[in-house]
Amino acid sequence: MAETDLNPIDLRSFINKDRRYERAEALIKGAWEDLLLSQPWGMTTINMADVRFAEALLQADLVQPVRQRFDTFADVQQFIQQNSMRLTPDVVTSLKSRFDM
Repeated sequence: MAETDLNPIDLRSFINKDRRYERAEALIKGAWEDLLLSQPWGMTTINMADVRFAEALLQADLVQPVRQRFDTFADVQQFIQQNSMRLTPDVVTSLKSRFDM
């Protein structure tokens, strides 16, 4: 599998543009609040599965425009600051741990 290939589950979500895809796309486009306003009864917390799928979509270059990446410490800090009220503690810990030395 090439680095930019999606696994079968991710590919199915991308093709169907399902709720899982909508959540990841909203993270990439910086439109999480818009997503919540359009579907207020869904899960409002950003979890690690959302972030992982967003990263897979970014690697495969399947979502445009890109307003959020997770490549650098600055990217991650910006994401955490902008979404602090919506992130579970495990997401914050996992994202920050990538840059621990």
